[in-house]
Amino acid sequence: MKNHIFTIFKKEMLDMLRDRRTVITMIVMPILLMPLIISLTSYIANDRIKKAQAKDIKIAINTNDNGADFVKRFERQKDVQIIEGIDEKDFEQLIRDDSLDLAINLSADFDTQIKNGKTAGIKVFYDSTDEGLFMMRMESTIEGYKRSIVKARLDSLGGEIDLIEPIEAIEQDVYTQTESFGKMVGGFLPYIFVLFCLMGAMYPAIDLFTGEKERGTMETILSVPASRLQILLGKMLVVVLSGVISGVLTIIGLYLALKLNPDVPGWVMTMANELLSPQSLGLITLMLIPLTTFFAGVLIPASIYAKSFKEAQSLIQPLMFIVIVPLVIAMMPGFELDIFTALIPVVNVALATKEIVAGTIDYGLLSLVFVSLFVFAGIGIAVCVRWFGAEGLEQKEISLEPSFL
Repeated sequence: MKNHIFTIFKKEMLDMLRDRRTVITMIVMPILLMPLIISLTSYIANDRIKKAQAKDIKIAINTNDNGADFVKRFERQKDVQIIEGIDEKDFEQLIRDDSLDLAINLSADFDTQIKNGKTAGIKVFYDSTDEGLFMMRMESTIEGYKRSIVKARLDSLGGEIDLIEPIEAIEQDVYTQTESFGKMVGGFLPYIFVLFCLMGAMYPAIDLFTGEKERGTMETILSVPASRLQILLGKMLVVVLSGVISGVLTIIGLYLALKLNPDVPGWVMTMANELLSPQSLGLITLMLIPLTTFFAGVLIPASIYAKSFKEAQSLIQPLMFIVIVPLVIAMMPGFELDIFTALIPVVNVALATKEIVAGTIDYGLLSLVFVSLFVFAGIGIAVCVRWFGAEGLEQKEISLEPSFL
């Protein structure tokens, strides 16, 4: 029986590798698409930041005949261009039109309030879509002005800065930088490789079942000296292996994107080397095997049921959106791997991956994740066996009656 299954697996795998569409979906896209996307996104983001940092900020200040010292602080900055004579009512539109970067309106009693030791008011107009770079440069100037006023007031009272800062809070993160970074990356990682894992299994599943019926080659396969269970298992192994390869190559592609990107800081690359260790990759790959088997349990029956390649795609495509939901849920704050979430397919893989990459995995819960995944994989296999041998399923005059149940 094993020889028959392996023979069918070998034959179908070779056929898959000859199919250009499958190779692109299973190998080329996972290993090249992610580095391309990340590199392009990183280049565009860095280019925007560099341009924003090099640009002179155009600031309109409506002083209301106040704040001479305040304005001088901006005038002394080489990267700031002060534009005068603009009415406050035009600030918003000019910023929207990119004629201004920022605008400041001083209260009519600004100087009086400062002189009397009270709080003076200013109103800042800004564009929140500029990555906050202009606001950061402006806020540093305002903070410098505020500190100078506070110091002058304390000097006049004979006091020190401790007078207004009685408490100094020291923050201590309970996670190391590597663990924090791992949890952040680990939450995003499954969103990518699980989807590519599903895509890598999808086209082989359609081609090996719906495609065989469309090409009229199902009769030839069913005539070989092997039971339908052996044929099913041989084909199913191809589907599962294709999905696992696609998922693993996606992770490798992400690693290459970091490795080959010159804009990635050295400490990030050092952490990536630690996070994507052979042990982490091994555990993630082991989880992908039963998960992809579960996916196959949905993909194969849909492919058997469909009468054409197009119909199979329309039946299977919604599965992509269904899988996205638990992946998004797993990325939300507050969702952690516990006894309950370890039993939910896809969610458990995403949460377990986050803990594995961060190096904080509870191996008891990980074992529960594997048990639940293998249970769902068994259900997937059972569904495939039932559909492949179900009575009444006829395609191109082939009666798929049970012969192995």
